[in-house]
This record gives sequence, C-alpha cells and structure tokens, in this order.
Amino acid sequence: MSDSTQNQMPSINISTQRLTVSLRLKHTDRRWDNASLIGAIGVFWSGGIRDRYAEIRTSSNETKTALATQEAARANESAAGANLRAAEVERQNIELRQKLSSRRIDAAQHSVLIAELSKHPGVFDIESMGDPESGMYAADILATFTASGWTVNKKEFPLGVIWEGLILFHTNDPAFNVIAAALTKAGVPFAIGDQHRDKATIMVGGKPPEF
Repeated sequence: MSDSTQNQMPSINISTQRLTVSLRLKHTDRRWDNASLIGAIGVFWSGGIRDRYAEIRTSSNETKTALATQEAARANESAAGANLRAAEVERQNIELRQKLSSRRIDAAQHSVLIAELSKHPGVFDIESMGDPESGMYAADILATFTASGWTVNKKEFPLGVIWEGLILFHTNDPAFNVIAAALTKAGVPFAIGDQHRDKATIMVGGKPPEF
C-alpha cells in the first residue's frame, strides 16, 4: 500500500466518527426539543386549568355572596314585619289598658289645676254617679279643688239619671269660666251639660266608652 493511501484512511475514519457524533447530537437535540415541547404544552394546559378553576371559584363566591345578601334581606323584612306586629300589639294593649283603667287626676294635671284655680278661689257644687270608678274620680277632683282654696257648697249623688263623662253645667256663676279654663289648660276632658244650675256645678258621670 502506497503512502498516499495510508494517509487517506485515517481521514475517512475521522469523518465517519464526526458524522456519528453529529447524528447523535442531532438525535439528542430532537429529544430536548420534544421535551421542551411537552413542557410547553404542559405549562399551557396547566395554566388554562388554573385559570378555569379560578373562574369557577370566583363564580361560586359571587353566588354565595348573592345568596347571603338575599337571606339577609329576607331576615330584615321578617324583622321589620315582626316589629310592626309588635307595635300594633302594644298599641292595642295601651288602648285596652286605657279602657280598663280608672280615670284619675294625675300629678301633672293636679299641678296645673292648682296653679290656675288658686288664682280665683270660688264656691262650687259637685255631683257624682254612684259607681266606684266615678266616686274615685270625684274624690280626686274634690281634693284638687279644696287644695286650691275652693269651697264645696253641695255634694250629691243624683238618682234616676245617668250621666257619662265629666260634665260642667250651664250657669251664670262666674266660677264656671274659671273652672272651664283650668280644666282645659290641664288637659282634663269635659263637656258642657244641657241643664242649667244656679251655681257652678261639676257632674262626675260614669266612665265613657271611649276610655
């Protein structure tokens, strides 16, 4: 074998080795490319799934919030209705207590009556129905007038007649106007009787139905 032939053989081997190495590197690059592609796909899909689950969680939270708001609104409506019913029951109870309670001259009315009546003390008559409630109310009025310096002329329990409410009879006695003004200022309800009396006369009739 000539020298030129011997020199060429190693060159062929070296080229073959380089080709093999190059092919191996390309195969390796393909595997890395495939791995990169799979990784990219995984990131893509996993990102989409996370976003989807985030949307689901957000939607679920919004639904729960809306339901809670509706329940709170219904609870408020129920509470408001209960308050209205309780207020109505209380109003009815107050009316019932007023109907069942006895008429009395309270402390505030007593103070006003004394302040007004004591300015012009006079003489008056008082009449009362015979029932206990009317008698107690007549006793309050009598005590208030006497404490104001007024004098009782007559105390009577008329028979054969029925009066309701507090009545101030017609008269020419100037004391009539003083009594009427004092009762009005104190907020004590009364009516003007259709009968005439010689002196200022207060009739304590039975408890009216509106009480």
